[in-house]
Amino acid sequence: MAEQTGIEWCDHTFNPWTGCTKVSPGCRNCYAETLRARFGHGGEWGPNGVRTRTSESYWRQPLKWDRAAADAGVRRRVFCASLADVFEDNLQVAPWRNALWTLIDQTPHLDWLLLTKRPEDISDMIPLSWIFNAAWPANAWVGTSVENQEQADKRIPE
Repeated sequence: MAEQTGIEWCDHTFNPWTGCTKVSPGCRNCYAETLRARFGHGGEWGPNGVRTRTSESYWRQPLKWDRAAADAGVRRRVFCASLADVFEDNLQVAPWRNALWTLIDQTPHLDWLLLTKRPEDISDMIPLSWIFNAAWPANAWVGTSVENQEQADKRIPE
C-alpha cells in the first residue's frame, strides 16, 4: 500500500481493505494471501474471513495525490485493491465499496485501475448514479484478469 510503487503500469497503489475469497485456479497462488501469512496483518481470506478496512488517514492519501496531479497538469494511475477484489460479493465490504465510489468521484485527476476476477458482479455493485446518468466515470478503468482460456471465455465477455 504505497504512495509510490514499483509496478510500472501505475503510479500508486491503494487498498481500501484487505482480504478476499478465492474464486478460480488463478487464485491458487495468491500473492496477497501470502503477504498476509508472512507479515501477519491485513484481512483474512475465505468466505468467512474478516476483511480489514484501512485507516481514515490512508483513505485521504488519494486526495493528496489528486491535488499533486492537478498541480502538475498530469494524470496518475492508481492500482486499486491489489490486496482484495473490489467486486467481491461480501457484505463486510459493501459500505467501504460505496465510500470508494465517492473517493473515485472526488479524484478526477487519478485514473483508478479496478481489476477483478468477478466481472459478472460489476453491474450489481457500481453506484446507481453511474447507471442512471449513463456516465461511467472516465477515471474509473475496469479490467479482468484471466489465467487460462476457460476463464477468458467466461470473464472477458462480461
